[in-house]
Amino acid sequence: MNYNFKHFIFWCTAILLFVVGCTKTAATKKVNHFIKQSNHVYEDNVNGRVPPPNNVIESTNFYYNENGTLQKATVYSDTTSSAHLIKEVDFIYAFDKVIVNSYLDTVGNVSYTITFNDKKQVTSVYLPDSSALYISYFNDRISAVRSLPTGLEYLGFIYDENDNLLQYSAKLDSSILWRFFLDYDDQLIEKEFDSRFLTKEIKFIYIGGLDLINKMGLNYGKSTRNRLIKRTEVFTPIGKIHEIYNYGYTQDAKGRTIKRNILFSSDSLYYQFKY
Repeated sequence: MNYNFKHFIFWCTAILLFVVGCTKTAATKKVNHFIKQSNHVYEDNVNGRVPPPNNVIESTNFYYNENGTLQKATVYSDTTSSAHLIKEVDFIYAFDKVIVNSYLDTVGNVSYTITFNDKKQVTSVYLPDSSALYISYFNDRISAVRSLPTGLEYLGFIYDENDNLLQYSAKLDSSILWRFFLDYDDQLIEKEFDSRFLTKEIKFIYIGGLDLINKMGLNYGKSTRNRLIKRTEVFTPIGKIHEIYNYGYTQDAKGRTIKRNILFSSDSLYYQFKY
């Protein structure tokens, strides 16, 4: 399989994660206990990068409604007063759907629609160009995801007793192209740190390194309970490991996650969180 087609698969995954990456269940704790800012910071010299102001590569700010759902998120190039706006998203909530209006500095304005069922589980995402995703559930867990017009399917979802996703596959036509394996420790984690679908190709889908599906008051079935510590991607046609991701966490005296690092073969990502 050639390089371009492999990246086509990853971009399909990116669409998936824009679904599962764009929403925190109706809050049971006060808004002022939520993460207000996530800073992607520079902590090494991988690829010859030059440290930006205050070592911040990107700064994401979250704004919440009174009921705890996400009202708006902005992403700036750093934390200085002259920072450049990279991305902005805001949300219009309806009875059975959410309209997401987004701005990207490289693309412009893009809107899409997320529909959900009576359990607030996301069932579809569609864009004006007829691109769409359809998500199926079994026992309140994701069982399949279908992408249009690509025809790509995600299936074979296997979970443990704590609802942690252990593995799944990606299929095109009748061929399994990818298998994904995930490992966890025994520590509990907040839902917004769910990284079961995060890869280096689609890391921007997780704004500020966080999964946002919960923040819109939606969900995609039962949530992972424990901290993800390793993700392994296997390209099945040749049986070769494509990438391995290792995750690390730092907590404060209150038990809140204030830093997370994601390490893989060619780079490393560090995020600091402010509450």
